[in-house]
Order: sequence, then C-alpha cells, then structure tokens
Amino acid sequence: MADIAGVRVLYTGDYSREEDCHLCAAEILQFSPDICVIESTYGVQLHQPQNVREKRFTYVIHSTISQGGRVLIPAFALGRAQ
Repeated sequence: MADIAGVRVLYTGDYSREEDCHLCAAEILQFSPDICVIESTYGVQLHQPQNVREKRFTYVIHSTISQGGRVLIPAFALGRAQ
C-alpha cells in the first residue's frame, strides 16, 4: 500500500484465497485503503476442483503424446508454467 498525499492506495495483481502447489493463498491483512485497484483475470468465475482440472489436463497431454502429437502450453503468468 502506498500513501500518496494522505490517500492510502492499494494496488494488487490477481490473487487467490486457495493454496495450490506453486503459490500460497493470499493473506487477509487488516488495513483500510482509500482506493483499491485489483487486477482480476478470472473475476467471479467458478472453477472445477483442482484435482479434476489436473486430471483432465494430464489426460489431454498423455493422449496427445501417445498419438504422436506435440503439446505446447502457453503460460501468461508467473506460477502457471512451473
């Protein structure tokens, strides 16, 4: 959080309250910014459980490679490609 001329401004990138294998869950800090700007890639979308998404992801990769195909995984953010 930054204080600009007495105005408390918080800017944060996209975050999640769910822990995954690469990143910790976002912490809820006790403060009150006057202005809050939040990047939101997914907004209010609901996702399937992580284990379901991972199973589908690995199935598609395995299926493609076993048929002689190639897989390219584009990653748009830190923590997505590890």
